[in-house]
Amino acid sequence: MDDKLKYNEEKEDQFYDYPDRPVPIDKRRSQINIAVVTTGMAVAMSTLYTGASLAQTLSYRDAVLSIVIGCIILGIIAAFTGGIGASKGVSFSMLARKPFGREGSKIVGLVFAISMLGWFSYQCGYFGETIHLLVPNAKWADPKIATLWGGILMMSTAIVGFKGMTALSMIASPLLLGMCLYSGIHAINQYGYSAIVQSSVDNPASLGIGITIVVGGWITGAILQPDISRYAKSPKHNGIGIVIAMIIFAVANWGGLVIAKATMASTIMDGLIILGLGTMALMIVILGQWTSNDNNLYSAALGIINIKPGVNKHKITAVCGIIFTLIATVGIQNYFIYFLELLGTFLPPFGGVLIADYYILKEQEKYKFDGEHEYEKIKPIAFISVIVGGLFSYIFKFGSTAINSILISIIIYIILSTMLKKSNTND
Repeated sequence: MDDKLKYNEEKEDQFYDYPDRPVPIDKRRSQINIAVVTTGMAVAMSTLYTGASLAQTLSYRDAVLSIVIGCIILGIIAAFTGGIGASKGVSFSMLARKPFGREGSKIVGLVFAISMLGWFSYQCGYFGETIHLLVPNAKWADPKIATLWGGILMMSTAIVGFKGMTALSMIASPLLLGMCLYSGIHAINQYGYSAIVQSSVDNPASLGIGITIVVGGWITGAILQPDISRYAKSPKHNGIGIVIAMIIFAVANWGGLVIAKATMASTIMDGLIILGLGTMALMIVILGQWTSNDNNLYSAALGIINIKPGVNKHKITAVCGIIFTLIATVGIQNYFIYFLELLGTFLPPFGGVLIADYYILKEQEKYKFDGEHEYEKIKPIAFISVIVGGLFSYIFKFGSTAINSILISIIIYIILSTMLKKSNTND
């Protein structure tokens, strides 16, 4: 058994957001607050690119169906994981202490921190490149310079914490919704809805592949929803917030789809410029990337704090943000994109294990975070379930790899848990 958990004694200033203890009930937020922060996490420039990918591989009808079905799947997963976070008031990394063990949860936190920091760095670099494409002759838009100031912007709200991300998302989420709707409608007015609907692609992909593309766009965020929902007043409030966020997420995907179908451009940026929406494109880049990427850094910091309670969250966020922004300026992050994609296959099973343990095996009462409760050091069956689920999805590439890995990990975990329980009973 591990030592008794020690809560962070960090001074509770106005930006303190309970990184290593349950969020008090009186500090919880409304469902609208949860919705806008979740939207900020889910909707980025990459969301429009997801819609464009659907346009290039599916018919309009199948692409729309993919968006609807994919968003429903993501919403269900985020409702389950986020519901646990809302009930217990702690982050995903802390919740992992029960199914994975105290030391095991440190491994979970480290894995997710590496993934989130890698994506933070990659998105910073992508931000700089996109700004340069929009304003190629401006010195401030040089890729490295734009990456640097873009990284500083993104880390600023993450350093402040939940309040900072809330303030930004309250502004950004309605604007993102309006921009995506306007862009899509503008494209329809210019090219005609019938032309967009009838636009065809050579050798169209299946509906299943389309759903996989949409689900892959936010599956890690859905698993990490407890990082946000710990501020929800109840699982119901988290659910309402998720519904609102997924509607906006769906509209953003649809906007990318319509723009790409209408203009036949190779990239979303080219499509927006063809539509005469260059300034709006810049706003989408800044707001979308910012609200999404600060969440990457924020979740990474929570994972690190779970490894070493007592670390000042503001400082660890700032240090990680500076280091990985600098990595982005020299382009190193482009060399580990495959590694990040590989993690994207193996991360969803962690959520599957949590869902199985909490809801199916009904272990809710054993999730305690009062600073006195002791957990086992490590639980091998949880990691076996994750590895088997991830390997199955990686080797047998059919349907949605993320969903497959979650389902397999759930099945394996239930079987192993039942066998272990029977074995202990017989002893």
